[in-house]
Amino acid sequence: MVDLRFYRDPATGQPHIWNHDVDEVEVREILANPGEDRHGRGGSRVAIGQTTAGRYLKVVYVRDPKPDSAFVITAFELQGKALLAYRRRQRRKLSMKQTRFPAGWSEARTRRVLEYYERQTDSEAAAEDEVAFRRRGQTVIVVPSRLVPEITRLIQRQGPGENTRSPAHKTRHR
Repeated sequence: MVDLRFYRDPATGQPHIWNHDVDEVEVREILANPGEDRHGRGGSRVAIGQTTAGRYLKVVYVRDPKPDSAFVITAFELQGKALLAYRRRQRRKLSMKQTRFPAGWSEARTRRVLEYYERQTDSEAAAEDEVAFRRRGQTVIVVPSRLVPEITRLIQRQGPGENTRSPAHKTRHR
């Protein structure tokens, strides 16, 4: 948010956030990069996050009709059960973002494959494709797209490397 206005305490004329030892810079940090931003009571919004100084704050605000503008009602430091609950939600959110690898795969194995293909030149990629198409025991065919799921299931049922040709089948596929 570029333009922030703050509710002023009628008794002091100062921004209400000062009553909670929160300053305008901290509010800007949270609104610029909230860990959570949700609907609040009475049409307000609630942003929760961590400042660069490490404080966890809850900021209650209302979006102005003017773009990149908001009216900040209050802000205060998260403590106790509210802080624990927020941290738990953030950990859960982080674990959901983490990759779940297929059986036999790990972060290290994935990174090795990723690095190989990220560094591969166009010539190397073309050569790899050519070798794959010439590999014995494999056939490249063109099939209607609608059949691909069924063919994939059939291949998975057969298992890797199983020979599905009868012994009488003498033709070598390329």
